[in-house]
Amino acid sequence: MTGLAIEVRFLTGRFVATAHNDRDRTEWPPHPARLFSAMVATWADSDEPDPDERAALEWLEAQGPPDIAASAATPRTVVTHFVPVNDTAVVGTSFYNRRSQRLDALAESLDAALASSAGATDKEVVRLQTKRLRERDVSVAVSNAGNTPESAAVELLPAGRGKQPRTFPSATPDSPFVTFAWPTEPEHAVRVNLDRLLARVTRIGHSSSLVSCRLVADPPPANWTAGPGQMTIRSIRPGQLAALEKEHQKHRASRPRSLPFTAVTYRAVRPSAVDSAVQVPDTAGEWVVFEFAPRSRQLPATNAVAVARALRATVFRHAADPLPEGLTGHRDDGSPLDRPHVGFLPLPFVGVEHADGRLMGVSIALPDALDSESRSTVLRAIGEWEQNEPSLQLTLGPAGVLELTRVTGLFDLMTLDPAVWRQRSNSWVSATPIALPSHPGDLRARNSSARTKAWARAEEAVVASCRHVGLSDPTEVTVSLQPLTRGSRPAPRYPAFRQAGRAGVPVARRLVHAAVTFEQPVDGPLVLGAGRYLGLGLMRPAPNRGTEQ
Repeated sequence: MTGLAIEVRFLTGRFVATAHNDRDRTEWPPHPARLFSAMVATWADSDEPDPDERAALEWLEAQGPPDIAASAATPRTVVTHFVPVNDTAVVGTSFYNRRSQRLDALAESLDAALASSAGATDKEVVRLQTKRLRERDVSVAVSNAGNTPESAAVELLPAGRGKQPRTFPSATPDSPFVTFAWPTEPEHAVRVNLDRLLARVTRIGHSSSLVSCRLVADPPPANWTAGPGQMTIRSIRPGQLAALEKEHQKHRASRPRSLPFTAVTYRAVRPSAVDSAVQVPDTAGEWVVFEFAPRSRQLPATNAVAVARALRATVFRHAADPLPEGLTGHRDDGSPLDRPHVGFLPLPFVGVEHADGRLMGVSIALPDALDSESRSTVLRAIGEWEQNEPSLQLTLGPAGVLELTRVTGLFDLMTLDPAVWRQRSNSWVSATPIALPSHPGDLRARNSSARTKAWARAEEAVVASCRHVGLSDPTEVTVSLQPLTRGSRPAPRYPAFRQAGRAGVPVARRLVHAAVTFEQPVDGPLVLGAGRYLGLGLMRPAPNRGTEQ
């Protein structure tokens, strides 16, 4: 292997760190800037920081954003804790406020004196240092118990101590390992110094996020890489070490601080399948997920197509003309595109014990095979939407207005997590009904022979839908008008789904639920049928044929 890879192992199985743009959310995957900051802090904590290790850090900061390999993670529900203030007001709050202001002024004066003096022995420097030490000494005030106000004394007791609200968002990854990889091979001395420095790093993020770090020769495939994508990650840049040192001069490890970084967009990538037998449908790819506000989670899944069309129209409105074929799904002459294009997929709460079929959010699906122009157009349109609108909304007419926000980190709702829909499985079941590509006939015909033939043709249409997305024929197919997984809604309750047929004449597509089983496993997300780009035919992986997940 060429290049450099750093493996971080979270020793407690948890990563506690607040997202830089939302204090109620957890950062995941860990950002490269946070790793680099931990390495710099470890280097600077030495009695005599090693200049060779500094040179290694400066080499690393110049390598650009790394690829990241990180498993899925489960966020812990954020609970506000009220933490007692450590330094209680023994002699009253006003005393400490005045003292803090004097110490700040002395620190600024001392910094200025050091900058303009010959060194620490300068008389003015010595005077200010002595005055600061005297100001920090509260022994006289504390020992003067006879004059301590009653209110200040009460603050010493547990019930009287002031408390500050704090949140500690954390993530529990499926695997406690995260790897950062750069393509450039460092010189031997740089590698040795980085490895020695990493061995001393004890935490990343909150002090409870204990880690062990090391260089590895054979990193796992990355699933996050820099490029046009939906996640903004704080990475490093040349001059990062100097910026951290400058920032430290401001906060002196005691004031509020900010982490220098360069913002880089990352996109999720599918690691190359080791097992050649695994099937990947052409609907698989990256999802940009939007979460509905709690009061907007009232619509049943039967509104899926209406929500999909509203989101599609919104993206079109904010996209620059001319719209690429990969976004519209049509050629210039109006004929349907014969390759994967952008999909709009509402996400219903189905497949688990208390599932009720409500729509919890919606995703914009960017297939792996999508051309770069269409991908960039979609992402720029989302950015324009977010910048130009005070809040994100979808107008559905009589169904009302939906409020939503784009999810940029971990997913609090399982239904919205793409990992749930892209699991590898041999068996899949429809969350929303499949719009059959050909009409099977009357599934409710009174004549038993005609009815049997219609259901057989429906099964054949489901098999054809699997072929359309590049999969082998399933070994088992079950077709039904009723739901086959908990929370899903019956197919007849969905509004009629029509598409342009020959000569532009609208054709009504028959909607059915289906469960399919393949001999070879399939990696999702999997969406089947003629309505697969507008919220129909969304399939949920099931561990065993006929069981609910």
